[in-house]
Amino acid sequence: RSCSGFNIGTVIMPVNATQLGQVKVEAQAASAYPDRTVYIPNNRHKNASQNATDLLRQMAIPQIYINPEDNSVKDNAGTPVTVFINYMQASQEEMKGLRTADVRRVEYLENPMDPRFRGVQRAINIIVQEYVYGGYTKISADETAFTGLDSETSIFSKFAYKKMTYDLFVASNNWRFRHLYNDTEGTYSLKDNAGNDFSLVRKETTDKADFRENQYPVTFRATYNTEKVQIRNTVGYSHTSVPVTSQIGTLSYVPETAENHTFERINPERSNSMNYNGTFYFALPKDFSIDVSPEFTYTHNNNALTYSTSSSETIYRYARENAYNYRVDANINKRFGQKHTLMFGLTGGDLINRLRYSGNAVYSDRFNIAFVWSRLCYRLMTKKFNLYADAGVSWEESDINGFKNHDTYIPIHISSRFTPNSKNAFGAHFFYVSSTPGIIVKVSDVLQENEFMYITGNPALKNFRSTGLSLDYSWIPSNQFTLNAFYNFSGTIDRMIAVYEPFKNGQAVIRTLANDGNFIKNEIGLAANLKLFNNNLQLYARPTQSFYHSTGTFNKTYNPFQFMAQATYYLNQFYFMTTYRTPAKWMFSDSPILYKSRCNYSFAAGWSNRDWNIRLTGYNIFNTRWDNAYYELYSPFYKQYKTQYGVFAHAQLNLTVTYTFGYGKKVQRGNEVGEQRGAASAIIK
Repeated sequence: RSCSGFNIGTVIMPVNATQLGQVKVEAQAASAYPDRTVYIPNNRHKNASQNATDLLRQMAIPQIYINPEDNSVKDNAGTPVTVFINYMQASQEEMKGLRTADVRRVEYLENPMDPRFRGVQRAINIIVQEYVYGGYTKISADETAFTGLDSETSIFSKFAYKKMTYDLFVASNNWRFRHLYNDTEGTYSLKDNAGNDFSLVRKETTDKADFRENQYPVTFRATYNTEKVQIRNTVGYSHTSVPVTSQIGTLSYVPETAENHTFERINPERSNSMNYNGTFYFALPKDFSIDVSPEFTYTHNNNALTYSTSSSETIYRYARENAYNYRVDANINKRFGQKHTLMFGLTGGDLINRLRYSGNAVYSDRFNIAFVWSRLCYRLMTKKFNLYADAGVSWEESDINGFKNHDTYIPIHISSRFTPNSKNAFGAHFFYVSSTPGIIVKVSDVLQENEFMYITGNPALKNFRSTGLSLDYSWIPSNQFTLNAFYNFSGTIDRMIAVYEPFKNGQAVIRTLANDGNFIKNEIGLAANLKLFNNNLQLYARPTQSFYHSTGTFNKTYNPFQFMAQATYYLNQFYFMTTYRTPAKWMFSDSPILYKSRCNYSFAAGWSNRDWNIRLTGYNIFNTRWDNAYYELYSPFYKQYKTQYGVFAHAQLNLTVTYTFGYGKKVQRGNEVGEQRGAASAIIK
């Protein structure tokens, strides 16, 4: 009732205490977008990680898989994932130097159109803050016990002033193993002096082995970085030597009435390489941008082989090589409004090898493979849908000692991603590409490996086409659970494969290469990450089922199942992690080989703060054997069963320590320079 004719006076309301319910605000740790998935690492992940790869492993991102043997990063379709730090490509050594405490977020991108990603198909972009001024020095040490000498030490130093950043990297890596060798049992289909067919079993059993390697890389890098301009120049030098690699053992033949023979194989090598690579990115008016990235590498290699037995003549082989690789990538990008983007890219380069063999076989080889690739890329991106497509023309010419081979083809990539909301994403990817056989498989030189085996290449090898389709679904219902389900298909037509044929009137076998048959692979899998007990316990699992089929001379079907699991528990500044992987199994596409490794498991305990990270890891602590992988080779004229011995599956203890001290006003650590790679070698091994 509305009252306007009187005053009701002062009304006093008593105060009653009311208890409010608890309000908990939690940031979203993972979000799906049309062009990327963004992950926010928590403090537990960053404190427990010693480098960038370690951080990705701790985060257990479902869309990627990290190989525990070589720390390579791939997506669930097996496509290599290129890692960038602040939109600049990072090497493996740079990733080792990253101080993870400064990481703000990690982005997983598929076919990114930004020219700074240089046209890669899959990318991880790690975002860290820039330096204001100052720098830091980081010391890393990695020591392994119970397998021999395994020591890796490195020093990173970074200094920034205004828009410039300077990096220096120096490392010393030393290894010595006495259990790094192969035992082989080969069955040869031969002819005797009368021309009659017979089968010979040759068995090589190692009694003593020694392997030593030393590596000393040095790299310097300067970076100029503003909002619209990025210029980076990197120069590096690396010396690698294997002064000792020897294998002594017993050699037996069946049938043969004589006593067992002995063999000795000595194969030292040395390599010196110099490398330059640059990045020049400019953001231009009217939504244009341009990126030019030149690379040049020079490597000098020396390789020597001495193989002697008590039953045949000694094989001597010496190789001296100069290898030059250069490449230039150029991309121009134009954005039309908020939805459409066009990019035109041009790539050209040459791989050049000058190689001399001496000893029992004398050759002088001149190789080069020149290539030019142009492509036009288009992207349509809305709030929920992302479509990417590219097509172009690729031209290649290989020149192997005057034997020239040309190839022109049209590579195609099509990728789509539908993201109805931040918790769900559907992806589909198609490709049609060509693969170019490398120089090492096109040489016509004939080299002897043992009493009955010779090896050579095939200058007439043709490029082979491949096509593939990948489907995946990502589900992010909460911060506690993420999942990625995937299906992959790939097929290679008239692929390159090693073949074994009679040689020297059937009294030996020669391994060469040929275009023979098709190779088809189907795979289904799942990767899931679950966090429990207020995110203190993290569980990760990845089961996969593969279906291989090979046609032609190597007519085989192989359907292996593999499983990987990881559990991590965080307790204040301490963390504990265990990992298990079933035996790795696959069929080689370029050799008639089935592969199987031993299972692997590990237990780790560590402590860390902002500057120190100390971790002790036990690998395969109950395994006293040295065999770690097995190869089965099938061909009409040669069959082989090989056992690979090494340290990977043997019991070992590993201690890794990193310490970082900084100076300056504000330090953003990360993006360290790393060791640079040498040019590709054509020396047959």
